[in-house]
Amino acid sequence: MATSSIPHSYKKDRERGNKGDKDRSLLYWLSLALITVFLFVWLFQTGLFYGYTVQYEYALNSALFWAGIMLFVLSIYQAYHWQLTDVSDVLGLWIWTIPAAYILASVHAVSSHYASSMIMLNVMYSIFFVLAVAFAKNKLGARIIQNGIVLAGYVAVIYCFMNMFGNVYFRDAVMLSDQGLRLTSVFQYANAYAAYLLAILLSALWLLMNERKWYVISIHAVMIVPLLVSFLLTLSRGGLVVLPLIALAILPFFRFAQQICFFVYAMIGAVGALLILEPVRSITTRIFQQVTAGDPLQPALLSLFDTESLKGWLIVGSVSILAGLIITVIQRYVVPKLEQRTLAINKYRIANLFIPIILIVAGLFGAILLSGNNFVSRLLPVELQTRLQSINFQQHSVLERLTMYKDSMKLVGDYPIIGAGGGAWTILYQQYQNNPYIVKQVHNFFLQYWVETGLIGLLVLTALLITIYYLYIRQYFKQNIEDRGSYQVFYIVSVSILIHSLLDFEMSYAYLASVVFLSLGGLAAGLRFVPSLIKEKTWIGRINQGKTRLIYPLVIGVVSIVVMISGLKELNGNRQYMATLEKLQSSEQVRFEDVMKPMNAALAATPAHPDYVNLKLSLLYQAYNQSKNANLYEEAKTYLELLKQKEPYNKESLETEYNQYITEGKLNEALAVTERNLRNNSWGINIRQGGQNWYERAIGLYAELGDRARTDSNKELNVKLWNQAMETYQQMLTRKESLKSLPKGQMQGEPFDVTPGISLAIGKIFAERQDYKGAVDVLRVNAGLQSDAPISRMIVRWYLAALQKLGQNDQQIYDSFTAKFPEEKSEIAKLAASV
Repeated sequence: MATSSIPHSYKKDRERGNKGDKDRSLLYWLSLALITVFLFVWLFQTGLFYGYTVQYEYALNSALFWAGIMLFVLSIYQAYHWQLTDVSDVLGLWIWTIPAAYILASVHAVSSHYASSMIMLNVMYSIFFVLAVAFAKNKLGARIIQNGIVLAGYVAVIYCFMNMFGNVYFRDAVMLSDQGLRLTSVFQYANAYAAYLLAILLSALWLLMNERKWYVISIHAVMIVPLLVSFLLTLSRGGLVVLPLIALAILPFFRFAQQICFFVYAMIGAVGALLILEPVRSITTRIFQQVTAGDPLQPALLSLFDTESLKGWLIVGSVSILAGLIITVIQRYVVPKLEQRTLAINKYRIANLFIPIILIVAGLFGAILLSGNNFVSRLLPVELQTRLQSINFQQHSVLERLTMYKDSMKLVGDYPIIGAGGGAWTILYQQYQNNPYIVKQVHNFFLQYWVETGLIGLLVLTALLITIYYLYIRQYFKQNIEDRGSYQVFYIVSVSILIHSLLDFEMSYAYLASVVFLSLGGLAAGLRFVPSLIKEKTWIGRINQGKTRLIYPLVIGVVSIVVMISGLKELNGNRQYMATLEKLQSSEQVRFEDVMKPMNAALAATPAHPDYVNLKLSLLYQAYNQSKNANLYEEAKTYLELLKQKEPYNKESLETEYNQYITEGKLNEALAVTERNLRNNSWGINIRQGGQNWYERAIGLYAELGDRARTDSNKELNVKLWNQAMETYQQMLTRKESLKSLPKGQMQGEPFDVTPGISLAIGKIFAERQDYKGAVDVLRVNAGLQSDAPISRMIVRWYLAALQKLGQNDQQIYDSFTAKFPEEKSEIAKLAASV
């Protein structure tokens, strides 16, 4: 993008940057208020996590409706103010290519519902971007938005401490895992909370060093210790790994004196945090066990003045205030003198890089210290020591991420240009996975984005990010010192979360993604470049004249109405779906018609929502199996066809269809469903916990249908089906063998083994074919697992009968089995005589 040269004097730029000051209309303040409300309120909706399940959608659709309102207000504001005058306005148009990439990807989307959802979510992110472009152009708006982001973070931290000390209870805000106590706050995921804390912590350090009012400095200073305690208690290895990278990305923006202060303040906060870390962890553990000892739905909350709770607050509060006071005094009285003494150093062009270089060396030294057993590492709680010492490239979470990244590239290879649409990874990953893990997120934002939108989408996004950051950094270091920093929190927040998202799925939290795009829009708003394309003499420049200027406000006004209507429809569907579940879970007798009323209303709002359709499909089949009403069966078939058309890879519908065919005794149809699923599910993992692996189902059906063909004297079909059973069994063994090649530290994921059902089916085929050694080998795998279950008795019976045919015996199993089931002696002998 061609830009005019940057003037040495920024007087005109400051005037342009503050030209909105005199236009602070009601719409201006209303828009900033709406942004602020979003920052504080929707943070507490689990960070608007999008987990590809219906339980998260109500909050997301509420936020979408709110975003539509904000865009509508913006469209009215822009009807009075919008002009294509500088690069921020161009970027405000460019941002709409992000949802456009998802619209393009929906052409070949593997899920109609998830594709639509991701289009609307990216429209919401674009809304936050253009809001920041519009209202952060003047420094007051930028200041309000940046402070809103940081103060919302402080509220989240305080709220987490309230959970820690038993005053409130939010499920999983505090967790006791096998790794020890972990904090997750509103996100219910420790790594997401760690990424958010890093962004807020580094922003707090920036703000306190660039504020002039002592009481504002003290607010940020007091929060340093709570932020560090919270960060350490997330036990996030990813956060610790990316912290030096983030610090390197932001430290060059600090003056030399500020860099010194950055480390001093961080050290003061770290000392305070480490001093109280173990007492706080112990108190929190005891309180958590006390609060959740009874019914988790009715936690036993503690008063603020409860002995344990008050003790926790006093420890954290006193150390935080003391550290904050020390930092405030240094900032107010020492830093001005330090700034004067380092003026000469600031004249060097690479002065800002002195300390970052030292940081690299210190970081390596610190990593060595913390990873070993020494006085530094022993200051940390045992759980944190263990987590730190386990950071290496052979650690299971690293290896598992690398495997997912490789698998995602296989998926990209099949959908290279426009991607596979929103939700593509969660829908397709089982088709490409190297081993049987269950992970709905790629754990890398850019790879997941690439999977969903292809090369076109990835280029659009990376070009936008590179343009914004390049122009911002270029402008920052050419500005006078007094003009710098007004937009730096936007930079810190966006860079912190985006860097962390290289290792995890923070951007799947729509709140965090919205904050990132709000911050990117804020950075764009601060740019003072005028591209040559939009100078007044060009045809683009003439857009600012006459009624053509109103096209953009009109378009975003239309988009806002579409967003609000979409949000309302989805909200209505969510409410009706939840009402259906409430009726089904009611202890009272509920008529079928009463259940179907809200169910049909949910589908009227969102006709092809897979969760809604699957629930109705299940209800229709249940009703049909009881009443044999043919109309219900035909209606179920209609919805099944709808799912096949809109959601061809939907796992829940395959499960429902399979179970219905089994119920009806239609084994050939059930086998067709099984074969279809195995083509898209390389390890056959069942989505329902405790359900049969699809390999087990396929082998069992081949064996059963082959046995029926043998009974019907259809030898050709019998041979074909049993051969298919054996081929599927060999495929499974080959896959099982491949798991041995996984790196030593990597977990394989879900169990993948020869189950009792597979042993029995394949063992019987071997025995019927008079390959008794093969039968013994496969039956022995599960013959030792004796239980009262019919399948267990059958396995042992066939195993001992096959041994007899070989003239052998397993005396230990035979004695224990016949002692428990004396009648099996004759059954074994009878079976041995018949095969």
